[in-house]
Amino acid sequence: MIKGSCFNLRPIQRQDLPNLLALLNDLEQRGEYLPLEIMPAGKLEDQFEEEQRSDEARKVFLIVTPEDEIIGRVFYFKTVPYFNSREIGYALFKPAYRGKGIMTEAVQLLTDYLFKTTLLNRLEIHMHVNNIASEKVAIHCGYRKEGIARGAHFSRGQHIDVAMYALLREEWQVSQ
Repeated sequence: MIKGSCFNLRPIQRQDLPNLLALLNDLEQRGEYLPLEIMPAGKLEDQFEEEQRSDEARKVFLIVTPEDEIIGRVFYFKTVPYFNSREIGYALFKPAYRGKGIMTEAVQLLTDYLFKTTLLNRLEIHMHVNNIASEKVAIHCGYRKEGIARGAHFSRGQHIDVAMYALLREEWQVSQ
């Protein structure tokens, strides 16, 4: 478990799956930038099983209150096979927790964890170009904008531009 100021990051446990599935599929809580696809129970179970075998490709940490209520998640996954990097993703499921710095702290904790425990040289965050809140998280955590991938993602019936941010190990080390 990784302790934050008012929350903890912890790996998913099997007993979390039903609650997590409900949170992932609550379209009204999702916000305007996340896709609208519904997660089938079998897919979530398959992802959980794969993560139990290896954290090489994908690993999810739940953001939980001190009472162990799931309020969000941060995760990382392999994108480009020949890059020594991982992309970080994140979401707060409950709007009442947004805008309080929780996600910035959670992403910083995950960033620190990955650079301290792996040989990765590069971490990336990608987001919808209009997602100002996500952009602020990336910037506050030291990630630098590298550009825009035009029409790179299909979401909510349209192709959208994606802003790409990255942080190199040497940049992270300077900030420590």
